Amino acid sequence: MSILLRRAFITLPPLVLAGVLLMHPNDEGDTIYESVRPVVDNWILVHIALLLAFPFLILAAFILLGGLRGRAATVARVALVFFAVIYTAWEVMVGLSTGILTDYANKLPVAEQAAVAGAIQDFNEHWITQVALLIGFSGWVVAMVATAIAARGAGARWPAVALLGLASAFVIHPPPVGPVALVCFAAGELLLERARTQAIAPTATEQTPAAFPM
Repeated sequence: MSILLRRAFITLPPLVLAGVLLMHPNDEGDTIYESVRPVVDNWILVHIALLLAFPFLILAAFILLGGLRGRAATVARVALVFFAVIYTAWEVMVGLSTGILTDYANKLPVAEQAAVAGAIQDFNEHWITQVALLIGFSGWVVAMVATAIAARGAGARWPAVALLGLASAFVIHPPPVGPVALVCFAAGELLLERARTQAIAPTATEQTPAAFPM
């Protein structure tokens, strides 16, 4: 894979996803149904985009971890697996289902909407969905923090390390936090990738692919 293609692959997915998240509705109602129902089309669109984009986002994170060694790098890889499996399942189970049920309730007579709204609220607050959400979110936070630690241990500069740490805030999807966190992720990846390219240049014969210039 060429350097340009590699850099595009690790930066474009988070940037595209950041753009999509600008349309993510904020929780402005007293209940989940009241928050989603005026923007249900955007809700469904955003969560479909999230579902499709997650594999590329996770792959970009794994590419970034390539060459990094040590306990922190291992923790990051394991945490990414938990995020990939558990949070993707949650996104299908809760994110899309909430949008579909809300769209269904919007077409019902007003007197019948309350029952569906209650079901949506109970579904989102069920302990299984809450545990899945916690594990999935924790997977991303741990992965980003551990990646930052591993990169710093390999000699990465503090700006890149700080950007990766800020990327952990992606777990808060709605704007401005979610999009900004993904931009930080892309920027941190690009800085580390540029540093890694310099580290493995022919003139740096004593450096390893995992090391970054100080």
